[in-house]
Amino acid sequence: MTPAVSAVVVTHRSASEAGACVASLRAAFEAEGIAGETVVVDCGSGEEETNLLRAIPADELVLLPDNRGYSGGVNAGLDRARGATVLLCNADVVFLPGAVRELAAAVAERRVGAAAPLCLWDSAGLLRLPADPPSGLASELGFVRFAPFARRTLSLWQRGGEARRLVGAVLAARREVFDRVGLFDESFPFEYEETDWEIRVRRAGFALRFHPAARVRHLYARSAARNPETEARRAASRRLFRSRYYGALGRAVIETAERRTISPRAERVAEPFVRARPGAWVAVSTNPTLVPFAGAPLDSDFRLPDEVLASLRPGPLYLRAFRASDGAALETFAWEKP
Repeated sequence: MTPAVSAVVVTHRSASEAGACVASLRAAFEAEGIAGETVVVDCGSGEEETNLLRAIPADELVLLPDNRGYSGGVNAGLDRARGATVLLCNADVVFLPGAVRELAAAVAERRVGAAAPLCLWDSAGLLRLPADPPSGLASELGFVRFAPFARRTLSLWQRGGEARRLVGAVLAARREVFDRVGLFDESFPFEYEETDWEIRVRRAGFALRFHPAARVRHLYARSAARNPETEARRAASRRLFRSRYYGALGRAVIETAERRTISPRAERVAEPFVRARPGAWVAVSTNPTLVPFAGAPLDSDFRLPDEVLASLRPGPLYLRAFRASDGAALETFAWEKP
């Protein structure tokens, strides 16, 4: 039987996470009555990882001899996938109940080119990861005001809607959209591949939909942290993207601006903690502008969960309490992870 939904799970040195991802997908297919298949693609992780991946009950296992990046893994998976609806996902994602059904329904609307779920960072489902990260030259230069961005982010987390950009941890799309706009560009070795593809989707006249009724757990930054080549690959993708969309001059201007470190006015604190404030949220970011940010309601005292803390690299972390009604900053704190 031809599946209705094909899930492509791309992994690199993340066999354990891939196993949990596939298990959540298989449970979703069964519980939600969906004819689905799982296609796991490994990007040159080596023999030890390969042996672990063979034990995962995926419908297809594609073993690439080298690391073609997320873009190459997605493209190899799409070559094997048979469903009219496809889910593209990192290995470090766990689908929560109803997420597959909701994403399939979101992209069934013909004007929608791709949809993304609400990604939760911690096991308690408290911290929400960014919905619509800022894009464009102005945002790269840091010209994004916090309050309007915070209002927009809360609106998407709570009600969903159209977005200019979707985070690529999980993307749902119809096969026909790929037929129309093309596959991921494998010139991007790590990150920016989904941003480039989403630009093509929007230029083709499709909408991007953030759909919070679908929820997943994203173990953000964990698998990337164990790969020593991650930063070099990210930097190469960033240079390529900026050159392609802003030109050599635009890229040079951005890189010059990045060398000017500007820290916000912030109270130095001994731990990543913010007291409860009625009607407020906390923004958490390693970016001194706090854009984009992960966030949680301040209905009670907030302390960064240990599981999230463990995934962060050493360095500064910024926390800001802001009003939910208008996004206005109330207090900003800076904490240094040793």
